[in-house]
Amino acid sequence: MLEPTSSHRQQDFRVAKNGESLRVNPRVATGLLIGLSVVAHLPGFGGAFIWDDDAHVTESRAVVDPGGLPTIWFEPGSVPQYYPLTHSSFWLEYRLWGDNPTGYHAVNILLHVASVVVLWRLLAGLGVSGAWLAAALFAVHPVHVESVAWISERKNVLSGLFALLSTVAWLSWWRAEPGTAGRRWWLAVGFFAAALFSKTVTVTLPAAWLVICWWQGGRVGRREWLSVLPMLLLAVPMGLVTVWSEQRHIGAGHLDLGLSALDRILVAGRAIWFYAGKLFWPTELAFIYPRWTIDSASILQWIYPLAAVLVLFALWCQRSRVGRGPLAAGLLFVGTLAPALGFVDIYPMQFSFVADHFQYLASIPLLVAAAWLMVTRRYPTLGGAALLILLGLAWVRGPVFLDNANLWTDTVAKNPRSPLALTSLGNELGAAGSHKLAERRHREAIAVDNEFPDAWVNLSVELQVQAKHDEAFDAARQAVRLAPWLPRARVNLALGLTDRERYDEAVEQLEAAVATDSRFSAAWFHLARVELLRNNQSGFDTAVEQLRRLDPRLARDFEPSP
Repeated sequence: MLEPTSSHRQQDFRVAKNGESLRVNPRVATGLLIGLSVVAHLPGFGGAFIWDDDAHVTESRAVVDPGGLPTIWFEPGSVPQYYPLTHSSFWLEYRLWGDNPTGYHAVNILLHVASVVVLWRLLAGLGVSGAWLAAALFAVHPVHVESVAWISERKNVLSGLFALLSTVAWLSWWRAEPGTAGRRWWLAVGFFAAALFSKTVTVTLPAAWLVICWWQGGRVGRREWLSVLPMLLLAVPMGLVTVWSEQRHIGAGHLDLGLSALDRILVAGRAIWFYAGKLFWPTELAFIYPRWTIDSASILQWIYPLAAVLVLFALWCQRSRVGRGPLAAGLLFVGTLAPALGFVDIYPMQFSFVADHFQYLASIPLLVAAAWLMVTRRYPTLGGAALLILLGLAWVRGPVFLDNANLWTDTVAKNPRSPLALTSLGNELGAAGSHKLAERRHREAIAVDNEFPDAWVNLSVELQVQAKHDEAFDAARQAVRLAPWLPRARVNLALGLTDRERYDEAVEQLEAAVATDSRFSAAWFHLARVELLRNNQSGFDTAVEQLRRLDPRLARDFEPSP
């Protein structure tokens, strides 16, 4: 099962000269893949910037500033995550189309298209039956709409392409005569580094190569092990930088998820089956899924991780009968998911343990298995039907990402107890002028989780708009009490203190905000304003100087009139 049609180790890594490659014209096959990839993602094309896109693109000083490229690479924290190649692509595109989201969407689609074509060539080169169908399933699968339609997930489609190119280069080196393909190995290293600089979830890639090596040849030798060891010199530091960034700049360091080591095993076990389920039954896809309750004392919850282990063990025991392919697919699926299975705290875990974009690359081995099964068991009609169904589901999913209103309305409908979705929808309603409805959504979010600081911050803003000043001030104080590390909460409270002419207290809040995040230009702006109000020239000069460095446009408000 899932065995290569040719396992000759010295064969050049190219499109196989047997099986489907004899029956399919490469140009026609490539054109069909491109067409499917583009058509599947047309409904989300041309949408607006949505959640997090402001932090990554439109309000990122490093991206907007023409001189921000060195900052992206050499000042970790200047952008939300240290993925410098991803943010460099945003920096370049901002020079081309600025605040127009259409260009960013087009690039995301083109990157996905390129990955689909490279994946087909890679699988065909490995001699996998159903290689084209597997690539087509990857092209149109609705779980990938989130990665392609959401501009912030450029890191997924960019790192995915480099990961696939790196795999092609490494396998080309591996199949060559020892000592004859050094350039190919260096090319694999270069693409692997590019993948890491795009998104460090690709740290598992060298392990995936070893699994493919075992699947194809039945063993992993000294040459293969030595070839991937240098990759650790890239993977380990980048992984540590990502963890540091999550803890320091994204907010994971302030999370208290209360998860023990056993709890994390339960999270991982259930997440594995969740992702597999969404691949084979992709309905009710949501931007934020309900966060399930973890109880290590529950015997039923242990079924998930135990079942995953038992399946892999059974495939190992049956490898001589069914082949190494099924076990390799399972190992590749679980291994590629590993960084997102909850063993390390990441910011989204406070909202949900799973997300569609976490399995962009991990989906490939199971889709390959499904395609192989349909082709080798002579189910061509089933393959065509699967493509049409998935394409239709992708078309239904795409419009959800056209703007924030669609995104949060859909998310609340599918996950009505998500405080983030509720308060985010409240923000959209407030921006549209529906202030009563907005206030209601913020209060619903607080009713679900009265310790969610963002909901208190947003409620305070909405109450202030409605001239409910005392209630707004109380909500702002509650936000700071819950999250003293959140600069937005402190700035919001400082505004209320300023309105009450309690300038010294306002300065304390603003100084605490910039101490937490020295790049938060809004805090420096309001600090300069308050220092001016209380006639503190030195404090005013310091704040304006910082503002000139971070956001010259805001600093102009304090420049003397000509």
